[in-house]
Amino acid sequence: MPTTNNRNAKKEQILNVALKLFSQQGFHATTTKEIAAESGVAEGLIFYHFGDKRKLLLYLVDNFSFVTQLQEDADELSKLPAEEALFQYGLAYLGFLRTNMDYLMLIWSPELIRDAEVSNEVSRLIEGFGTAGSGILKQAAGSKHQPEHTVQVAMTMMTSSILVYCMLHSRFRQEALPLGDESYIRELVRLLMHGFYEGS
Repeated sequence: MPTTNNRNAKKEQILNVALKLFSQQGFHATTTKEIAAESGVAEGLIFYHFGDKRKLLLYLVDNFSFVTQLQEDADELSKLPAEEALFQYGLAYLGFLRTNMDYLMLIWSPELIRDAEVSNEVSRLIEGFGTAGSGILKQAAGSKHQPEHTVQVAMTMMTSSILVYCMLHSRFRQEALPLGDESYIRELVRLLMHGFYEGS
């Protein structure tokens, strides 16, 4: 009888292979038979764990989150000065994006952009990114209270900028933005905290 650890390992293998194949070939072009073959499992195991291919996709989309990683790092970040905490948040977010490029390619693929259910999950995910970092930004503001929508816009600017930087860098390497990761994120945090004209 398979152990729980073995079942979980097989489920993880299915998820990893499905993510890779969905991002490389597209969701509709990938079959459960291909996922099973590359995962080294029986096709029925996919149906046992997930029900069908669409539910497998939705599970992948729903269970992907930077927020979990950030919650693990929250204690350490809260001990840092606000600008350094934002910088470390930005570096962690960039590292997370780079580690999960297959996921990014999948959720921004043309076939899934048109999928309302997936788009709702992606919207929730993006909102989670902003919410996770907003506590750091509020700490940075200190006594200068900012309306919640202003904090959300600022975090959306930061996370969106890092996402675009990651995508440009993965496609064009250094030619896209000659600044290194740390310099880029430090400059982004400086602009976010102090504005464009203060450093000029």
